[in-house]
Amino acid sequence: MKVVLDIETVQASREEWARLAGKISSDDDSTGFGEGGDLFTAGAAEERRRAEDELYAKSVFDGTFSRIVCIGLLEFSDQMEARSAVAWYGGNERELLRRFWARLAQDRATLFITHNGLGFDLPFLKKRSIIHQVKPSLDINLAKFRTEPVYDTMAVWSNWDTRGWVKLDVLARALQVETKSGSGEQVAEMWEKGQGLELARYCLQDTYVTYACYCRMNFRQPLSREVVLLQPELVDVG
Repeated sequence: MKVVLDIETVQASREEWARLAGKISSDDDSTGFGEGGDLFTAGAAEERRRAEDELYAKSVFDGTFSRIVCIGLLEFSDQMEARSAVAWYGGNERELLRRFWARLAQDRATLFITHNGLGFDLPFLKKRSIIHQVKPSLDINLAKFRTEPVYDTMAVWSNWDTRGWVKLDVLARALQVETKSGSGEQVAEMWEKGQGLELARYCLQDTYVTYACYCRMNFRQPLSREVVLLQPELVDVG
């Protein structure tokens, strides 16, 4: 079996990030007095704030700080016949991970198709699984410069040259397949509004676009969205 996967994540609050990163709170020594009692200049304080703002912004891509709120999975036969589509969503991240790994144990997949899965999705899943002590049902080899067991459309398209990395919607337009239904920036907004079901559909659309790009990159004609995403399982795990 072959599977296509994608995850949606949300960033930790600034307070939670600061706690995990071991940053000094505003009630401590960072209020203006450094070692020896010297007063920080306003410029130095502003510089520090900017540096921390940059670190916090980057933490959105790190499973040490951010968390998963949706996992989308498409399942295909070895001949790429569509089998099923499922998305788990909700605030119970441990249950999301448990159900995901349980499904993969059943699938016994031989190929994992992703877009930036080697750099983002799969390492993120591994980190969050360790944090929640949910043991993965299989060890997915994340070695680069190969197309099995992970076919990363972004990495393969650029021949692993970071200068050639492209976003999924850019690749989809270049390959003339159906593109994304939104942007990653909308994920946090949907989550804040409690639109979990919409988020799950968005995630599955991303998996379909990844699948379509994979097909075109391997000189195959992708099945239509209506066929691949027919009657998807959308599971709220709470």
